[in-house]
Amino acid sequence: MSKKNIIILVLAIIILLGAVAIFIYANSLEKGNNNNVSSTIDNTTSVADSTIANEPFFYDIDGNQLNFDDFYGKPYVVLLWKSDNAKSYTMINLISKYYDEYKDKINFLAINVNEAEIDLDLIESVRAANFSIPMYFDTDLTMYNEFYFEELPDLLFLNQDRKIEKETAVEIDEDAFVANLDLLINNY
Repeated sequence: MSKKNIIILVLAIIILLGAVAIFIYANSLEKGNNNNVSSTIDNTTSVADSTIANEPFFYDIDGNQLNFDDFYGKPYVVLLWKSDNAKSYTMINLISKYYDEYKDKINFLAINVNEAEIDLDLIESVRAANFSIPMYFDTDLTMYNEFYFEELPDLLFLNQDRKIEKETAVEIDEDAFVANLDLLINNY
């Protein structure tokens, strides 16, 4: 084989490998953004095939970085909330009402979405309010970017494998909230 043919063969292999790499990369992006919303029931949305593409993380009140692996083994109720939103506090109070009853069966994560560092004033107000549910902070917006639905507060019901069972970005009434908690437990 001549030197010219070897160079052409090597270039063809390099081009082919580049095309394969682009194809694999494009498919991985498409799979990461696949959220198949199926229906709306009781102000919640069922998301049948939605899974977490990247491992989002958040911080506890002491600044320790956590992720879902730190809570593995039970289904999750995740509330993404903002401190300047009255609906957020309504949702926190609703979750707090049922936290003690369900905390052994469900992981409750109330995560404040904040684009800055952990706000010390907010931490103090959270401690002073003495919420029964643990509070977390998403200063890097990884949870927000993974789950943001329509508006905050955003309430998610995830099974133990972190697949979204129900999601709502509106206030949920107490009966629907409890029904979704029971659904998580019964499917667990």
